[in-house]
Amino acid sequence: MQTDKNTAYGGMEELLNVEFSMPGYNGFIVNLIHRHLADCRRVVDFGAGIGTLSTLYAQKTGALPLCVEIDAAGQSTLKSRGFPVYGSLSGISGDIDGIYSSNVLEHIEDDAAVMRQMYDKLRPGGRLVLYLPAFQMLFSGLDASVGHYRRYGRADLCSKLKSAGFEIASVRYADAAGFFAALAVKLLGYDAEKGLGSQASLRLYDRFVFPISRELDALGLRFLFGKNIAVMAVKPDV
Repeated sequence: MQTDKNTAYGGMEELLNVEFSMPGYNGFIVNLIHRHLADCRRVVDFGAGIGTLSTLYAQKTGALPLCVEIDAAGQSTLKSRGFPVYGSLSGISGDIDGIYSSNVLEHIEDDAAVMRQMYDKLRPGGRLVLYLPAFQMLFSGLDASVGHYRRYGRADLCSKLKSAGFEIASVRYADAAGFFAALAVKLLGYDAEKGLGSQASLRLYDRFVFPISRELDALGLRFLFGKNIAVMAVKPDV
């Protein structure tokens, strides 16, 4: 994996803020992942950070995911939480049944190469779940500040996955209200201490805005737009 940040995927402070301020958001992502990996036994959390989603996934399934993380501080935190930790997919012996990755590939310059590595590591019939920031038109100073190379559209993401060998099982947007929040960040800027992007704003979003966003998604906006995009792909069983 490649990143131009000393601390991978936006920094320890950002990861801690999201963990403690957004339990509803994190729970939603894990539920989405679990729906598609429920019968997978060996599962990898790719870019596990400090283990926020790994912890929720383990609580939900009773099984520890294998955590791939390149950042030394993240590795230390993951180990302290009891997770098996690897510096790369290639370090994991044997095939795996499922891989999930949330808000990670946008930090990697050659994301297509990583998708090919995921394909190679999965067993035939294995599944991949990606949750990523959507719509390049929303790319803002906040994206740049946390080391994002891009945001994703449906066509380009599916094209990269198909080029890696995957079949697309489903693709949808998520967090319709978040689309407008991200647009506000782009137009108005952000203040990680007091305003947009601060810990207080994250808590407010998780408690009041995100539940509304989930209702909007359920009404069908998930097929049109959202702050994020979720794709479920399968390695053909040949």
